[in-house]
Formats: sequence, C-alpha cells, structure tokens
Amino acid sequence: MHIIFGHVTFWNLPIIKILKYFKFDVYYLYIEAKSDFKKNEIAMKLKKNNILPLPIEFEKEILPTSYSMCVNDPDEIAYKKNIKLVPEKDLKKYCNLFSINEKKTKKLRLLIQDFIFIQQKTISGKLGIWSALYSEKKLIYVSFKLKCFYNSDTSQNVFKIIIPLDIFNYLTKIIKKIFLNLFSIFTSKNNKEQKNKIFSGKNLDELKKKTVAFVTHKGILYGQKENLLFEKSLYYSNKVNSYLHKYSILHLDYSNYISPDQNLCWVCINKIKISYIKFFFQTLLAGIKTCYLIKSWSTFLGWVILIQQYSAYIKYCEVIKKFKNLKIAILDYDVLCPKTLILAFEKNKIKTVATQERYVHTFFKSYANLIVDTYYTSSEYAADVINKSKYYDVKNIIPVGQYRSDYLSLYKKKTIPEKISKAKENGKKILVLLGNHSPKHWYESYTSLTTSWSSQMSFLEDAIRLSQNLKNTYIIIRYKGLDWTLKTDSYFKSIFNRLNDCENIVLSKNYKESFYSYKLCANADLVITVPTSLADECLSHEIPVLFYDYTHNMKKTLSEAWGYSPSVLMCSNFEELLEKSQSLLFNSSSKLKEEISRINKKFYYVKEKGNIKNKIIGQLENLINST
Repeated sequence: MHIIFGHVTFWNLPIIKILKYFKFDVYYLYIEAKSDFKKNEIAMKLKKNNILPLPIEFEKEILPTSYSMCVNDPDEIAYKKNIKLVPEKDLKKYCNLFSINEKKTKKLRLLIQDFIFIQQKTISGKLGIWSALYSEKKLIYVSFKLKCFYNSDTSQNVFKIIIPLDIFNYLTKIIKKIFLNLFSIFTSKNNKEQKNKIFSGKNLDELKKKTVAFVTHKGILYGQKENLLFEKSLYYSNKVNSYLHKYSILHLDYSNYISPDQNLCWVCINKIKISYIKFFFQTLLAGIKTCYLIKSWSTFLGWVILIQQYSAYIKYCEVIKKFKNLKIAILDYDVLCPKTLILAFEKNKIKTVATQERYVHTFFKSYANLIVDTYYTSSEYAADVINKSKYYDVKNIIPVGQYRSDYLSLYKKKTIPEKISKAKENGKKILVLLGNHSPKHWYESYTSLTTSWSSQMSFLEDAIRLSQNLKNTYIIIRYKGLDWTLKTDSYFKSIFNRLNDCENIVLSKNYKESFYSYKLCANADLVITVPTSLADECLSHEIPVLFYDYTHNMKKTLSEAWGYSPSVLMCSNFEELLEKSQSLLFNSSSKLKEEISRINKKFYYVKEKGNIKNKIIGQLENLINST
C-alpha cells in the first residue's frame, strides 16, 4: 500500500511521520509554503525521516498512454468528469447567472473544463501514472483541499481521503475582506501609493475613455528582464494616432503585474476597489436560487464550482463596466485568459479578439480551450480542426499563420549571430538544440515528467553524443532561460563542465536580445527540439526540424501522448535521432526534406504568407472603426 499526500505543509509533518513510523510507504506530490526557504525546510525534514516525493522521475518506463492523461487526454477523462458534475440539462439552468442564452451552454462547459483539467494535469494524472506502474498496489491519496474532490477518475486502485480543511481558511479570508470593506467605508484616507499600483499614476477618468484594451498575461515581456525571450508587441501599431499604439491602448492586467513603463495606460483590474459586502450577498443569493439543482454529491460539487466562478465573474463585471467606452478586448495569451473575465467582457458587449499562441494546442482535447469572438489561427488546417472542436467557442475564425514566424524571415541571412557566422565561415553545419527548463529544487524534480533533472541529464548526454558523432557540425544548446541552472549547479556541474570541454558545442547565454532564439533558428541547418511553438514556426518556413520525442524513461511523448503530427520527424531514441540528423544535415536528397515540404503544405498552409502582424493590425483597425 502506498499513501500519497497531495500538498504537504508544516502542520502535516507529524501525521506523515507517524505513518512512516508504522512502516507505511508514504510519499507526497507538492510542498506548500510561502517561500522557497520554507519549502526546502519542509523537504529536508521529510527527507531525514526517509519520506520523499512520489519518485516518478526514477521509474524505468512510463507509457505514453499514462503520460497522455497529463497533456492531451485522448480519452477525455476530464470532460467526462465535467459532464458528471453538471449534466447538460442542469447547465442550462445556470446560464441566467452568467447572462448567457440557454442555447450557448458550451461557454459554461468550457468554464468548468479549465478547472477540471488543471486538477487532472497536476494531481489525478500523476496518480494515474503511478497506478499504471503499480496496478497491484492499493494507493491511498490524502488531501486537505476542497479542490481535490474534483480530481478525475484516472485509475481503479486509488482510494481518496479528502478532508477539506482549507475551507476554513477560505471563509476567514472572506470575513476579513468584509470587515476591511466595512472599515474603509468609515475612513476617507487617500492611499496614493495604492492608486499608483492600480492605475500606474494615470487618471482613471482618462483611462475610462479608452476604446481598445490589451488584456495582458504576466506583463508584456515573455520571460524576465534577465531571461528575456521577446516583447509581446504583436498588437502594437507604429502609428502614433492609432488606437493600437503602445502608449494609447489600455492595458488590463489580471496577473497582478505592475506596469513596466510609466507611460503605459495600465490597470491592475484585480486591485480595483470593490464592495465585497455587495458581492458576498450577490453570491449568496445566486447560491440559494440554484441550490435546487443539487441532487447528489457530484451535482453539489458542480454547484460549488459554478457559484465560485460566478463570484469571480460578477467582480470582473463590476470592474469592466467602469470602462464604458471600451469596444474591443484583445487577449494576450488565448487559452490562459480567465473565462470569467471573457464572459464579463461579453456581458458588457465588448468584443474579444485573440491569436493562436501555440499551434500544438490544435490537437489538445481537454486542455487549451477558448471562448472568443474573433480568432486568428496558425493555419487553414488548425482553423478547420478548431471549427469542429467542442473545446472552442469562436464566432469568427481567420487563418493568418504563426505570427512569430515572420521573425525567421526577418533574421534569415540578415541578422546572423557571430558564433554562427564564424562556424559557417569554417564550413560547419549549424545545429540548434532547443531544450526544456528544469525544476529548481530536487523535490520538484521527483514528480516532474519531461522536465525532471534525470530527463535533463539524458538530454545533455545526448547533446554530447551528437557532438561526437556529427562531424563538421557546430551545436548550439538554447533554453528559454537559464535561471534553473543557478539553483541546480551542483547537480549539473559535471555535465556542464563536459559541455565546455567539447570544441563543437556551446550553451547559448544571450538573453538580452529579444527574439534571439529566432536569430539562431533562422540561420540553422537543423533544429532539434523538445515540444515548443518555435519548432512549428520553423517548419512553416521549411527549416529542417527533428523532435526529441523521448526522455530517460519515456518514449513517444509527443507523437502518441499529444496526438501530434508530423510523426515522421519524431525521434524516439538516440539512434533514430542521429540517423535522421545525418540525413538532414549531409544528404541533399534526403526524403525527410520532401516530408517537411509536404507537412508544410498540409498543416501550416495559409493563403497569404508573411506580414502577419500588419495583417492582424489592419483587420483590428477595421473592426474598431466598424464597432
């Protein structure tokens, strides 16, 4: 029997130690604390008692069918859970709360789906993997969180013990907010510093006049200043008098990020002062009106999640209605924007627009769903799949291409990084190797799948083997960021030293230049990559790409688990990787190059290629003028 705790905190420690004392096999998935220091402290106390995280990382083999529960969910386990919680006939009766027509229940279904699949991805999917590995064992999952009642049924031999003690913390927070709200009524203190954080020093009356908003996800930079990948400038027009100019468009932030530039029109919508007393009673009334829909434990859980989402929805509605002139809201990261916020825009008759961020999301079933009015997709093929999918609620689909791929054309032979230029002068082929980041802490690595330290070590070992077997080739390893290496230096020190000793391999450390990864790939003869949007962007320009489709304990992670094409470019072991690399680098008549051309025409085709940003901005300006 294995006892697995979901989230461990300081107060759980005595219970876990007692179970271990009685010789039970005890594991945990996550450590919950306010700082890394406290997390490390808990992890070390558990380790001293030989209590470790669930060691998925060290299993010999994980099947793609098990892993798929955490990504693509081909059997739609999460969706089945969704239906069980709120049957279709009941869902129609919740529509009125969200000002939705009863014929459009799909919007609420997707609202629930987001929550259910996050639980499956982080908890029940990993339990499903462990269950498949130890099908003869009885697994007991222990949690003190209400949300764990929403775990999908991914296995038969998992028994759940859930005591939702966190509900008391939740109620305490509500009571505290109500008292603070009452206190603020009787005080007239002008908190200038707080207003600056919310409105970035701008006058709210001026911000209310804006007609177009850019709804940002974690700021306007992808990455951090020290690990910059690119600025999110897709929707910024260079015309000073345009509604879409960087300093004219209203930025609505839902991630509690402070404005990076004082000249931006920036509003932190979650920090705008609202009446918690009013919303408490609105939510209470909604709960009372719909409580007749509770007919079983499952429908009770469905009722709880929808009332909780309703509470978030009415708060967003209250904030958004302040911006009476707002006509269009442009979503930064399509599938990650809160559905409650999107529904609040819809309630206030504000049209929503988004662009497909990652082509691979086309193939996802339970995850990466979207509600939006106008959607710019990465290809005609993607548009067709999305149009037929029950996981998208889109009124107007417009195929434009993968918007960042234009940078590949821009940098091809024009902006060549110095290291590449020198290598090419010496007659070498250029291979860019795109890797995953890794967890910063050992206890996070244990439960990680494709990003664990062992997976990373295997990837780097293969990089060295490639450098030894591919003659006349210069290899550049590139990550999204290198912050994880600072925390894991002792673990990876030896292999990084070996990398430094290789004459034809280098670790890219330039994170000051925006789109530097694109400069590398644009001038590469071959890109080998883990799953990333840059791979699809390269293929759309017929830059040769091979997918690193395995780890130290998994094979076909992308082709089978994600249900993703093109499978012929997948490599499920090192021998296959080496063979296909040699073919693409040194065989001018390689059949793989013909396959890349075929894939490009089938999966990435759009009628008019290139100039994607200007096409989107032009269409947006027409939409603004016609609204």
